[in-house]
Amino acid sequence: MEIIHGIHELRGRMVNCYLVVNNDEIMLIDTGLPGNSSKIIKYVETILKQSPHDIKTIIITHNHFDHVGSLSKIKEITGAKVAIHSADADYIRGKEKHVGGAFMNVIIKLLKALYGTKPVEPEILLKDGDLIGGYQVIHTPGHSPGSICLYNPENKVIFVGDNLQYTKGKLQSPGERLILEPEKYDASMRKLLDIDFEIILTGHTAPVLSGGKELMKDFVKDLNIN
Repeated sequence: MEIIHGIHELRGRMVNCYLVVNNDEIMLIDTGLPGNSSKIIKYVETILKQSPHDIKTIIITHNHFDHVGSLSKIKEITGAKVAIHSADADYIRGKEKHVGGAFMNVIIKLLKALYGTKPVEPEILLKDGDLIGGYQVIHTPGHSPGSICLYNPENKVIFVGDNLQYTKGKLQSPGERLILEPEKYDASMRKLLDIDFEIILTGHTAPVLSGGKELMKDFVKDLNIN
């Protein structure tokens, strides 16, 4: 559905993906698990009434498999350029294993074989402060080395990937088990207090459509990651 003008949320299996429409060009943020490509392409064609080739850029908020599982397929269909923070790039290149323990790595291996997912060479290596598609890249390590947020000062929207969840009217972390570097995560979340945003779009939960900055202040006040 369209959340605000020009931003569409696609709730897939477990993961939210986003289409940011700017005239005839589309920016896709995250791709979801393997098998999600058909849903994204169908939405572009039937709801947006545009061509898959109008997806010009795919931005990955972090390297976890539930966010990049359909990346190779969507890139193959659209020819879009792939952007990811340099610290997470080797994961989608296939040079590093996804973090998740032995059992999860077996599941990922099986899904890759089943859906024919392939390594992807990113065309754009992001760093803190970059601008892409009208959004500022904010490097927020902790959940993964190259986790990023994307912020637009004009519409006051921030995409936070898995850095934050929104449940029961409050912001929450993804959980201590999923915070690989607690000190960096703490610093990353406090860094977001310097930004003026209202709308928070997360990787897994419902959107925050107003009052995002105040919710963030409350979250950081109570933040205690060990």
